[in-house]
Amino acid sequence: MVGKPIRSFLEALPGRFSQGQTPDPTDDITELPPALRHQLSEKIKQLPIPQDYLAAVHEALKEALNAWQISPDTSNNSLVVLSSPVEAIAPILKASFQDDLPDYEVRQFLGGYQRPPDPLTILDHLRRELEPEQTADKKAEAEKDKRPTVMVIPSLEPCFLRCIQGWEGIEYLQALASQDVSRFWVFGCNHWAWAFLEKVCQVNAYLEQVICLPELTAEVLQTWLDPVLAEPLPDSPNLKFPEDQGNWESLANLAGETSTLAAQLWLQSLRLQSSDLNEDGAITAEATVELQFAKPAFPSLMSLEALDRYILHALLIHREMTRSHLALSLGEAERRIRSRVQVLQREGIIIQWGRRLTVHPAHYHRLCSELANNNFLIGKT
Repeated sequence: MVGKPIRSFLEALPGRFSQGQTPDPTDDITELPPALRHQLSEKIKQLPIPQDYLAAVHEALKEALNAWQISPDTSNNSLVVLSSPVEAIAPILKASFQDDLPDYEVRQFLGGYQRPPDPLTILDHLRRELEPEQTADKKAEAEKDKRPTVMVIPSLEPCFLRCIQGWEGIEYLQALASQDVSRFWVFGCNHWAWAFLEKVCQVNAYLEQVICLPELTAEVLQTWLDPVLAEPLPDSPNLKFPEDQGNWESLANLAGETSTLAAQLWLQSLRLQSSDLNEDGAITAEATVELQFAKPAFPSLMSLEALDRYILHALLIHREMTRSHLALSLGEAERRIRSRVQVLQREGIIIQWGRRLTVHPAHYHRLCSELANNNFLIGKT
């Protein structure tokens, strides 16, 4: 199933997203009413992880494990899977290990780990998790099970903070993996965090085997989203989806490897005739309504201040942060951070899940250009 971050993101879609998708003014078409958009969002939440993601991880893992088993002392004993900063990697890795590996003992760690208020305690947390005290019973059980062990850390982003001494946890993990060749390690991370970690602690020198999630083709996206169209909606049985599916190529070109963004763009590209709505803005109950697709497009980006760029850069490295961690990372007073975050939230550039802030995926590609043009270190775009 689609992970919690994606579900939260779909529930938080700002209406202003459509400003980059203005249809031809000669066409009397309009956006979907909120109730209908909500129904479609609910169906999107039930979509599985795209099969191409799982296949890519499975294939890379199979090859890496085979090489490691043949030559454990000389082959890489780790695999890093990289995703976009606006695509949660942890649910993808979790789904990738749902199929049992009978020849291996798979151990997953830190699945729901959140960075502690004091980032300097991260190292202690990791040690307690990964080096628990061995009781006599546990030692006997370990001796009995001779299968090689696969250690899975689904997301590296919570394991560090961009501040002084804030990446000691990553240095610990890279040293542990490279020194303990008796176990195989799998890590998830986003491109921007990986670029930062390579800069500050040369992580790629220790964790050398790295793959990226594949880009999703038009055909893959259509296959993935088709179940949303397969059955009538309970509250809109007369809804008819368009036969013309000509925008899948545009969708794939814009979304790249990010299924979250693909779902967003697809949903926001749906339109209907204004005449199909009653005075209350709802679909006329008796009418058969045929939806249309507008060309997918990104929203425009407001003019950013210098502090805005630092805030957004930090959020893209860490994927999600609290305000206090953001202030600590940037060395700014939290009240000043809060003020600019409020502006960016009003513009729909930042969205909030509970106490955590993240960048709205729809703005990702424009932010890549904005930050690169202002000499920020960015990862793969």
